[in-house]
Amino acid sequence: MKLILLHDEGDEAVADQLLRHIKSRKYPLKVSRRTADFDRTGVLGEALAGASHLMAVLPEKAAVSPWFAFTAGFALGSGRSLLCFPPDAGRPLPSVVKRFVLIKDPAGLDAYLDRETGEWPQKEAARQAKTALLEQGVPFSGEALADCITQRNTWAAARFIQAGFSPDSRDQAGVPLICLAARAGDRDIVELLLKAGAAVNLQAEDRESTALIDGAAGRHIEIMKLLLAAGADVNLKSKAGQSALIISVGLNDEAAVELLLKAGAKADEPDTLGASARKYAMLFNKPSMVELFNTYADPNQGRGV
Repeated sequence: MKLILLHDEGDEAVADQLLRHIKSRKYPLKVSRRTADFDRTGVLGEALAGASHLMAVLPEKAAVSPWFAFTAGFALGSGRSLLCFPPDAGRPLPSVVKRFVLIKDPAGLDAYLDRETGEWPQKEAARQAKTALLEQGVPFSGEALADCITQRNTWAAARFIQAGFSPDSRDQAGVPLICLAARAGDRDIVELLLKAGAAVNLQAEDRESTALIDGAAGRHIEIMKLLLAAGADVNLKSKAGQSALIISVGLNDEAAVELLLKAGAKADEPDTLGASARKYAMLFNKPSMVELFNTYADPNQGRGV
């Protein structure tokens, strides 16, 4: 953080007092002050551009002060914080001050800086992530994030999450990001979303599938392992009543079937057609897969089909 303190020549004593107070508190920020001269050479603009936060000792005639008008406009246009400090209670406040942070005393300044210095690292990381996306021509929107995941753009997905997008966001069709990543077969993005706190059992509105079901449908066993380790419910079903286990049987994916059975998948739970995963393995005449059921399926489930 870098704060620049601006003031008229007649308010140097007030500015010095504020500066000494801020430095005595040893906040993790650089502070400088300057007489806020306004000219056409852009000197003031260059000074403001190098600061993350601005603070102004309000001039006596703030409503018509060129440098304060410039500073206020700069703060609004750049999204920077502007702290306004009236040196005495009798000095009139311009209406534009309502759009900024009004600091009336050192205690109020401390309260603001305590909060801001604690939140600043995250805010700055989010700002940098958003800037990086825009510099690469990536629109800053939820749909753009969904597109990046579908396109397996891990770099962009990471910056969207860093910029503050929820890992539980959905695309326009109601498909959670974690399901999109599983469908795309991108383990890195699935891991990124889980680390960001994504709910592992969210169901998509189009298929009512979970990321585990989508992983099974794509034969992405490493993604399935990651999701199971994160607590995925192995027995949730899609709109068609199919669990990840039933899907894996249909795909003849023995490695996935073994993984799911070991994780507690129900072997004899029927889908909407009335057949279970074990029944499909028998109907499809897959003896090696039937043996997996005999070895790993929970014997307490029974063998009804």
